[in-house]
Amino acid sequence: MLADRMMAIAGDSRMNTVTADLDEAEVSRSDASATAENRRALLEEAAEIYELYTIALYDLNGQLVQGIEGAPENLDSSFFSLLKETDNLTTDASTIFQGRLGITMGMPVKENGETILYVMGVYKYDILNDVISSINLGKSGRAFMVNQEGLVTGHPDQSLALNKSSLIELSGGNGEAVERVTTGETGATEFPVNGEKMLVAFSPIRGTQWSLVIQIPKSDYSHFINGAMLISILATLAGLLISMLLILRFARSISYPVKCVTDRMVALSNGDLHTDVLHVNTQDELEVMTQTLDATLVSINRYISDIQQVLSHVADGDLRTGPQVDYKGDFELIRGSLHIITRSMNETLLGFRSAADRLTAMAEQLNGQSVQLHQASLEQNRSTEELVFEVTHVKEQLADVAKSSSQTRSQTEEISRRIQSANEQMASLSSAMDDISANAQQITKIAKDIEDIAFQTNILSLNASVEAARAGAAGKGFAVVANEVKQLAAKSAEAAQSATEMVNNTKAIIQTGVVLTADTAGSLHAISDVSGQINTISDQLAAAVQGQELALTVMEERIATISAIADRNLQNAGETEQSSGSLAKEAEALQSQVQKFILKEKCSK
Repeated sequence: MLADRMMAIAGDSRMNTVTADLDEAEVSRSDASATAENRRALLEEAAEIYELYTIALYDLNGQLVQGIEGAPENLDSSFFSLLKETDNLTTDASTIFQGRLGITMGMPVKENGETILYVMGVYKYDILNDVISSINLGKSGRAFMVNQEGLVTGHPDQSLALNKSSLIELSGGNGEAVERVTTGETGATEFPVNGEKMLVAFSPIRGTQWSLVIQIPKSDYSHFINGAMLISILATLAGLLISMLLILRFARSISYPVKCVTDRMVALSNGDLHTDVLHVNTQDELEVMTQTLDATLVSINRYISDIQQVLSHVADGDLRTGPQVDYKGDFELIRGSLHIITRSMNETLLGFRSAADRLTAMAEQLNGQSVQLHQASLEQNRSTEELVFEVTHVKEQLADVAKSSSQTRSQTEEISRRIQSANEQMASLSSAMDDISANAQQITKIAKDIEDIAFQTNILSLNASVEAARAGAAGKGFAVVANEVKQLAAKSAEAAQSATEMVNNTKAIIQTGVVLTADTAGSLHAISDVSGQINTISDQLAAAVQGQELALTVMEERIATISAIADRNLQNAGETEQSSGSLAKEAEALQSQVQKFILKEKCSK
């Protein structure tokens, strides 16, 4: 209270320097006069209101500037040093002022944040005495104040303060208690004074250099202490009992909802997403936890229902579906994954559909080419059979020629006698030569047909290879068949070319025979003279016929090879036609499977 009063006096606006709107010389005199007048009025008012012995203002050197009656000219050196050091409210350690008890307090006066003066006031001791005397403890307990030197500064018995009695005297010579009090310690102790046990409590007084000491005879308070201890024990026991009941009730109010929440979370971990969450209205974290758990279950149920709906659509073949609810936080990854899965499946099945369409078109095209190849193989087989028949016929005729040549050689000596018969035989021979020439031309035509068939077969095998390459893995087997057909066509062309060359050779020989026969017919009248020549010619004819037989034998073997190739071509053509039909069926099956899915024609990224 005293400190607040000093602070109010130092902070009063009348302490500030007065300034007036006058010329410079007049300002100095007027301001100083007005300031001094204001401060005097403030000091007199404070002395009257706050019961001060005296109050004054001092400069920064501790010399009196302005004050009321009784103000010392200079501040005590130790008090002034402490006041300057703290630059704040300071209380003098001594309570004796000019032979009277009083409380000396000082406070800096600041202007614009700077200390310009010090205000010092001496409060009448009556204020402090009233406070000390009002502390009634027990029957004979008393309170008093001592400074840091152990001297009494305030006591209900004012004579002790005026005579500067010491704490050591009041404590019965207990030096330990004196040391604890004078060092500013807060505590309590017991010691005997004049044979009576005393309880002493002490504590420093904030803002002063004093400590408050309370001294009470133990006999004054022992029964109070015992009663207070009993009451405290009973109150403590009652409080503990009530606290335990409240704690049990509170724990139960918490444990039951927590158990319900725990059971619901265990059920959630076991896959139960439909059991309701028990709601509590505790307006605390437990209520927030139950609300959060309920919201979590609702969100998970919504997400799972949406995922189930998407997967059901996918299972039914509808790939145009997608997530329909908003996913939050890390659940957004699930929404992205569902989009990626449906988009990937949609793109894959679109690719399957396109491939199935292309495979179906290729199967149809390959089937048509297989039919053409089969027809060509049939025609090639028939032509080969006809060629075999013609070669056999020529061979038989050559056998007849050989036989006739032998007879001609044996009957050469009778040529003269059988001119007429020779003419007839020569006519027959000329006719046979004509037939042989005609047959040779027919064989040449047949060989040309075989070569054309081989060329057409080669073209078909090339087309089949191209289509097999387009079909990819599905056409690998057909590519092998197409390659075999190509090789057989090449062999057929080679055999046909060889047959053509042999037939040309035969045709040249036959033409030579025809010429010789004509010459023989024209020179029958000289047969007798040239019988030797006829024998030679007969030998040559026999040799030529033998060569023709050998050539026809080779031709027959090669034609047999061509026939075998034609048979294989026919068989391969049939297998190719069957494979192309199977390929078409597989393409239709693939297309029917893909058609089960409902796809987006254009997938969004």
